[in-house]
Amino acid sequence: MMREQKATSGSPRLERQVWAARAAILGERLWPALWPLVGIGGLFVVLALFAVWEHVPGFVHAAGLALFACAGLFAAAHAARAVRWPSREEALARIERDSGLAHRPLRALAEQLAAGAEDPVARTLWQVHRQRLAALLRRTRVSPPRSFLPWVDRWALRAALLLLLVVALVDAGPDAGRRLLRAFLPTPSETLRAPALAFEFWVTPPAYTRLAPFRLDPSADGETAMHSEVPEGSELVAQVHHLPPDAAAFVLDGPAGAAPFARLGPGSAEARLVVNRDGAVSVRRGEETLVRLELSVRPDRPPTVRFAGPPVETQRRTLDIRFAAEDDYAVGEVALFISPPEASDEPGGTTERRSLLRGSREPRKLDGRSFLDLTAHPRAGLPVRLELEAIDGRAQSGRSEPIEVILPERPFSHPLARAVIAQRKALVEHPDRWALVAIRLQTLAEGSEAQRVDVSVPLALFVASSRLVRQRTPEARRSVVDLLWDVALLIEDGSLSLAERQLRELQEKLQQALVDDTADARLEQLMRELSEALERYLDELGRRAMEQLAEQLRRGEQPRTLPLDPARSVNRDQLRQMLERARELARAGMRDAAREMLAQLQQMLENLQAGVPQQAEQHPGEQALSDLQRMIELQQRLLERSFAMERALRQGMRPPREEGEEGVEPRQDDARGEAADPKRAAAEQEALRRALGELMRRLGESGMELPRALGSAEMQMRAARDALERGEPGTATDPQTRALDQMRQAGQAMLEQLREQMAQQPGPGRVPGSFERPGRDPLGRATRNEGGFETEGVKIPEQYDLGRARGVLEELYRRSGDRRRPAYELDYYRRLLDRF
Repeated sequence: MMREQKATSGSPRLERQVWAARAAILGERLWPALWPLVGIGGLFVVLALFAVWEHVPGFVHAAGLALFACAGLFAAAHAARAVRWPSREEALARIERDSGLAHRPLRALAEQLAAGAEDPVARTLWQVHRQRLAALLRRTRVSPPRSFLPWVDRWALRAALLLLLVVALVDAGPDAGRRLLRAFLPTPSETLRAPALAFEFWVTPPAYTRLAPFRLDPSADGETAMHSEVPEGSELVAQVHHLPPDAAAFVLDGPAGAAPFARLGPGSAEARLVVNRDGAVSVRRGEETLVRLELSVRPDRPPTVRFAGPPVETQRRTLDIRFAAEDDYAVGEVALFISPPEASDEPGGTTERRSLLRGSREPRKLDGRSFLDLTAHPRAGLPVRLELEAIDGRAQSGRSEPIEVILPERPFSHPLARAVIAQRKALVEHPDRWALVAIRLQTLAEGSEAQRVDVSVPLALFVASSRLVRQRTPEARRSVVDLLWDVALLIEDGSLSLAERQLRELQEKLQQALVDDTADARLEQLMRELSEALERYLDELGRRAMEQLAEQLRRGEQPRTLPLDPARSVNRDQLRQMLERARELARAGMRDAAREMLAQLQQMLENLQAGVPQQAEQHPGEQALSDLQRMIELQQRLLERSFAMERALRQGMRPPREEGEEGVEPRQDDARGEAADPKRAAAEQEALRRALGELMRRLGESGMELPRALGSAEMQMRAARDALERGEPGTATDPQTRALDQMRQAGQAMLEQLREQMAQQPGPGRVPGSFERPGRDPLGRATRNEGGFETEGVKIPEQYDLGRARGVLEELYRRSGDRRRPAYELDYYRRLLDRF
């Protein structure tokens, strides 16, 4: 045997492979033999990590330990018998099998020539035979060990054991070491050990802070105090679990008092305490302190507010007020106090409070702007003191530094109206001279000017004079001040002022309703009332224009104004469409966009006049800007058609004809589909691109700086045209959208250029510096909201966006009505629809 080993040990490579083969064979024998022992140990560890041994009686724990010990010893003995060191013969056989060598060549290499050793021919043949066997050594290899465990564990219990071990480790967490140690230490008690008391602490901040509840993790040793910071007025909720039935009463003790624990159910109790100051909060059982928390209260400071700039009188005689407010959590309301220099019970002598903003969507910091029409205030045209007040969710208030201003005063053109307002102002300034005011009012009522107006005017003047003489109280004088204002408006504007006032009040109510998340039914009612008030206002506006024109012609004067002309101004249909668009946006839940649309409607209405002045020659930039606006509208229409064509192609249908286009007989399909044909759309896109190029040429010739965005828009139009020529309307929508954005950017740049040029170069029909007015473009239109609510930065969705939102809303309604869906899904849909 030693000679065989020595004969075959001449190759170091073979010897290394022999050792590798032995190790592989040992591994293949060892793992199946050890699997029962590993499985038993793994099961014991899983039970220990899940704390099963801590919840069983002591004798069961001891019996389990003995059972696992016996099973482990049996498995270890089985493994010792099953595992033995592989022999050399087994290693060589393994190498031959892994190398694919037949007829045992490696073991034959160790053999000796038994007979014929003296025969030269036999020795030569034997040497040739050994050389061939030695050549096979270069082909030998050893494969890695193969696992035979699947044949032993046919049910793959090893995977389940590994998964349970991972879950148990996660469940035990940092307590894993203690649980493993407790698993080897059974208690002698034969009863179940009660689980340790568990404490939970939750802090619920006040609702106005808009903070989510959070959990505190205390120390349970009764000595270490956990420091935590909580908002002032928070509610601390303490819960204790695993209480035995006969447990003594627990008490939650805090800086402001104590609260007993109330039973929630078997084994659980709860106590609540409001935290308003710093101090320790502890859970006590008799004299024993079980848990202790050290809480520091974060005080809720009053809000701060200031004027962001001095109040400015606008062109429409409104007061432009900019303010900045800030609070720890939320600014609930900003109000303005209007006070006279000296307080009294007389008209205009009391402090008046006007709410500027409620329900802010930017709770902590607020930069707001409000436009107040104070021309009807008793102290219009007189000095007053203005002071801002901010109120937070806790009803705490903070005030700004007061400032002195003179309230805007409305100018009156009618002589009698001016005289009435003069007496009203005299009564406010000098209420002790009421007798003189009464005499002058009676004189005005008997004068010739009062006989030319409505009969109710002199009657109202007589009533005011008589009330001043007969009652002689501050309340009577205040009512006379209000009456004189209404009389002056009636003289100046007739019934137009009443219609305008009603329209303005409804606009403000609707704007505030959108901020306050009012119910849809109330919004619909306000929308209907606003629509009716709008019709009455436009009727009065047109009637007044015609009366002014007739009066000018009767006097033989050249008309300085033209009647309200739908061809030259905003017509009723446009205003109705804007109001209907705002209604659709509100129904779709886009209330911020609905507010912006209503603000634009309010701007247009307040810019309307009974007549428009004769315009001087138009600036070339103004004409270019007007042309660009028309191109933007055409590009928007092309984009909507591309969306319609793409939707029709996806549905396998012919694209519908664009709304408003006229065609021939309905049965002529070619003519009906011509308006939505991609080729025709491509031709229209090319025509629009050429028109844009012509506009760019005219801008260059006029000396204006050419916005770069126009060049980019022209390139995007070219890409859209190419996509439409290929019959791909869906591909054309992206460049068309980008072209729209570029054209709008170019329009803003042109507005800035015109504002700079025309503000420095007044001409016929223009006032120097008129284009420096904030919120006005070179065409005299408002560029930002002056309706009392700040809406800058709110984008109004396009029509296709609104249609998509409406489709989503209809789908939600459909699904919420399907009773076959699960209850939790229906509840989810109902919560989504609560907003609408």
